Amino acid sequence: MHVGEARRRDEMAGSRLARGFAAVAVLSLLAAACGGGGTTGGGGGGNAPKQLDIGIIFISPVEEPWNTSFLQALDRVKAAKPHGLAITYDYTENVAPPDAERVLREMAKSGKYEEIWAHSSFSDAVKVLAPEYPDILWAVSGSGNDAIGGNAYLFYVYVHEPAYLQGIIAGKMTKSNVIGAVAAFPYDDVNEPLNAYIAGAKSVNPGIEVKNTYIESWFDPPKAKESAEAQIAAGADFIYAERFGPFEAVAAHPGTYAFGHFVDQNSISPTVVLTSALALWDPDINVFVDAWYDHATKGTAYSAPASKVGFFMKDGGADLAPYHGLESAIPQDVKDAVDAAKQQILDGSLVVPQNAAEVTAG
Repeated sequence: MHVGEARRRDEMAGSRLARGFAAVAVLSLLAAACGGGGTTGGGGGGNAPKQLDIGIIFISPVEEPWNTSFLQALDRVKAAKPHGLAITYDYTENVAPPDAERVLREMAKSGKYEEIWAHSSFSDAVKVLAPEYPDILWAVSGSGNDAIGGNAYLFYVYVHEPAYLQGIIAGKMTKSNVIGAVAAFPYDDVNEPLNAYIAGAKSVNPGIEVKNTYIESWFDPPKAKESAEAQIAAGADFIYAERFGPFEAVAAHPGTYAFGHFVDQNSISPTVVLTSALALWDPDINVFVDAWYDHATKGTAYSAPASKVGFFMKDGGADLAPYHGLESAIPQDVKDAVDAAKQQILDGSLVVPQNAAEVTAG
C-alpha cells in the first residue's frame, strides 16, 4: 500500500509535526518564491503557484481503510498534477478529538500548509481555527461534523450504492439465509451503506435474516474478528466488513465470504473477499484543490457551502471492486444481476435509498 512521501513517519516522530523553526522558515521562503500559499491573490501566468502543501490528521491508524482510501485518492490526484501543481502532504495519525485543536493549531502555525484536512469528526476544532487562519483552506470528513462553510468544507463519500450491489450478491448466494455486518458506530455514513447492503440483499431474497454488530470503535481488529465469529456461529455465511478485522474469522469457515469496505481488500484475504465497496475521494479532493487554486490565482473568496459536499457512483465518487480470483465462485446469474443493477444506478433508473437509521438485527 502506497501512502505517499517516504519521509512522513520520520518527520512525525518525536512530535506531531517535528519541524524545526529554521526548516519552516526555509520552506515558507521557497513557497513564496514559487508564488504558492493561500494569501496569493490576483496572480497568473508566471506568478501562479507551483506547489501545494497539505496537512492531514487521522483519528485512527492509516491502516484503517477510511484513511487508506483517502491517501490512495490523494496520491492519484497528486500524480495527475491538477493545474500543474506539485502536491505534497504530511499526516499525523491516531489524533483523538480532544487533541485535535492542539495538533491542527501546530500545523497552522508552522506556516507550511495552504490546506489542512481533518479526516474525521473534527469540526469542533476546525470551527475555532478556520476564522483564526482565514488564508488556510480547511476540510473535515464524514459524520459527526457540523458544516461550517467559508474556508472550511465538509466532505463525504457515499458508498451506499456499491454496498447495495454487494447485498445483491449476498442475497442471491447465501445458503443459510443469514447475512451479517460488522461496523464501527451507528453514525450516518456507517448506517447508510449497511442499510443499502441489507436493501440489496432483500431486493433479491426478502426472507433473509440480518446480523449486525457495532464494535464502538473506529479501529479494533480483534473485536471486529470476534464479532464476525459470533455472527458466523449464528448462521451468517456472508459478512460485510465495514470495519477492519473480520476476514480472519471468515477464512476459518470455508464456504463463508466477506465484503470489503472503502478500499479493495481482496489482497488481504484473496480466498474470502468477493469484492469491496470503494470510496473514491478524488472528486472531493479536486474540489478542495480547485478552490484553493482559484483563491491563490484570482483572489476568489473561499465559499465552501454550509452543507455536505460528496459524489455518487455516477460522479466518480464510489465503485465496486473487481472480483479478482473469486469471480468463478460467483454464479453468472448473480454477476448479471449485479451488472444490471449497477447500470441502472449509473443511468438513474435505480435510486438506492440513503437510510441513516441504526441497524438492528432481523
